[in-house]
Amino acid sequence: MYEINAVETYCRIVRRCRIAFSSLLASVALIVCILPVQGQTDHPMNFAGDFRVRFESTSRQQPGATPDIRDARNREVVRFRFGINRRINGLFNFGARLATGSPDDPNTTDVTMGDFVNDLSISLDRAFMELKYQNLFLTGGKFANPFRTTELLWDGDVNLQGIAGSYTLPGAKKIVPKVSGAYYVVDEQSSNPDSYMLGGQLDFAIHPSPDLSLTLAGAYYDYTIKSLTHADPPGDSQGDTRGNFLTADGKAYLSDFDLIEGFAAIDYRGFGERYPVRLVGDFVKNNGAARGEDMGYGIDLYVGKVSKNKDWRFQYGYALAENDAVLAAFSHDNTTLASNYEQYTLGIDYVIAENTTLTLTLYHYRRHHLKSAHSIENDFFTRLRLNAMVNF
Repeated sequence: MYEINAVETYCRIVRRCRIAFSSLLASVALIVCILPVQGQTDHPMNFAGDFRVRFESTSRQQPGATPDIRDARNREVVRFRFGINRRINGLFNFGARLATGSPDDPNTTDVTMGDFVNDLSISLDRAFMELKYQNLFLTGGKFANPFRTTELLWDGDVNLQGIAGSYTLPGAKKIVPKVSGAYYVVDEQSSNPDSYMLGGQLDFAIHPSPDLSLTLAGAYYDYTIKSLTHADPPGDSQGDTRGNFLTADGKAYLSDFDLIEGFAAIDYRGFGERYPVRLVGDFVKNNGAARGEDMGYGIDLYVGKVSKNKDWRFQYGYALAENDAVLAAFSHDNTTLASNYEQYTLGIDYVIAENTTLTLTLYHYRRHHLKSAHSIENDFFTRLRLNAMVNF
């Protein structure tokens, strides 16, 4: 009993130290940005941030749960992000961003209101340096995802850590090719082999006419996951291993993750400035899947934009992902299912005032496969989100 309590106390101390260190590092990074650079007075700092309040209602807390815990869940959520970018000289930029949310969860910067009014956690979710020289771009640290993709594979809050780069081929006007690559550090351990991802993408931006643009991209992501020691355990709400097949002892993924992705987007502006149309499609196949459940795809239609006061935007989407089609640790967390799901999405955005947007999003989803051993029906579940967000 005392041994268990000692371990729990130690874990709490380590977690608090990590949060304190993250806050200290964030403060140092912001100070570096704010301090003037000797001999450089013509490179101003760029500040950007947002604050969002959300009400969320989910018809059932967890698909597949037994009936006595399938009551609806309602919660209030907030998110705050604040970032600084500073051009250091003609080649290098530096950036950093603070965000709310658990530092142990890369998929979200949201904080659920509760816990007897405890203060909010905040950490450094980006800290990077960039080199830009003509058509060459390099970055290192913890930075925004450099690939063209959707939340089928990558949640919008996931920031890669490692190095990445891209090169845009010069000279073309109507067809612009670009090559991108990244070395993504997933986990580093002193006593075990490291886990990482090597990824590359080739994309083409095509402009056949002033009112029509097309983007085509193909990518390959090769994950090497050697250990789950630092991952959240199965069933944890933060869910590093959520949805994917694990070995019998729960200590490793059953599948390898060698993901091939095809991405396409069509933008049409022929209906006027206020109502552009965007159609996005994404397809993924995992060549390393152990059980054959290796495929996923999604399609989203957007009409309108949210850049000016009184703007409207409408969204309709459909997505399907099998159990090991994606690495669920980094895919979307919009619902309680990160893989093995079928999902419909309906969204409406309205710019009620300058830099202020109201959003209503409805997710209707269920498991794609439900084991026959389960004595429950594969029902659809519904999640409703109401957001109010300000940008500054």
